[in-house]
Amino acid sequence: MDQSSFPELHRVPANRRLVEELYAHGKITHEAKEYALDLLYPTDKWGIWITRLLLAIGSALVLCGIVYFFAFNWAKITPLVKLSSLQIGMVGCLIGAYVCSLERISGQILLLSATVLVGVFMSVFGQIYQTGADAYQLFMMWSLLTLGWTVISNFAPQWIFWLGITNTFLILWWDQAALPERDMEHMIFVFLILFNGAALGLREFYAADKDRGWIQPGWIRVILVIATLLPMLLPIISFVVEPGRATPSIYIAAIIGVAGHGLLFALYRYKIKDMWSLATVFLSVCIIAEAAGLKFLGETFGDLDFFMFLLMGVMTLCVFTAAVIYLRRIIDLFEVERV
Repeated sequence: MDQSSFPELHRVPANRRLVEELYAHGKITHEAKEYALDLLYPTDKWGIWITRLLLAIGSALVLCGIVYFFAFNWAKITPLVKLSSLQIGMVGCLIGAYVCSLERISGQILLLSATVLVGVFMSVFGQIYQTGADAYQLFMMWSLLTLGWTVISNFAPQWIFWLGITNTFLILWWDQAALPERDMEHMIFVFLILFNGAALGLREFYAADKDRGWIQPGWIRVILVIATLLPMLLPIISFVVEPGRATPSIYIAAIIGVAGHGLLFALYRYKIKDMWSLATVFLSVCIIAEAAGLKFLGETFGDLDFFMFLLMGVMTLCVFTAAVIYLRRIIDLFEVERV
């Protein structure tokens, strides 16, 4: 048999299924099986995750407490105390991140806390001095001021949070500063597709680098896929529901959205082969099909609400059942190709 038909060893996933198959075919002993499972699934793994989860929840609660403290006691706190306490908190978080090191989860959480406090500080500063700045300027400065330590953080939640801030800035800037005409008001979706798509592309490019293990978890990919799909989905639905009122910007965004759905499907079906991302793409396609079906049924049975909603329920079952069946077939193909 041609040796090229065998998968490369580093591409074979080391998981429980593989270990069980090797043991079932007599390729490894029971002791080797237990050793391999202990190595793949250490007994203290859940303890590590619970510890990190509690640390994240505790940090989030402390930050929420700080925000609500200022909101509830706003009139009773002097401007000096407001600004100085937030500055002390930011500097303390940065010093703590440096002392704990960004290689540890505690240091990374402290750096993320400092990022949150920057936004709180800028909001409080704007309220005290009534700068009159638009909301987009707050998020723009928040994004710029925290970009430096986001780059050096090597911490996925820090990057996700920064991307959320930057997306908010772009949306608010388009609405408050760009002030587009009606024909071009939906071009913001194109900008968001390009921005979030670039972030997803960089993630896929650097995920192959073993020195960047922090960027490899699958949940990061799924979040970026969702962030890229959402601005694709909205203009497509707008075009499907009301094609007669579609502006040129909706046409452009919808065309790019359709092309983006196809590109993401091809990428995660044939190139990277990630089931969660592929399922996210199919969910978006199902939503588009639901919108098209609702429009068709509404125009056909507009006066028969009960019959229309009955058919809508049947159509929903058919659409999602077909998607699940197809995804299950793809899962089977993935398992065959990986073994």
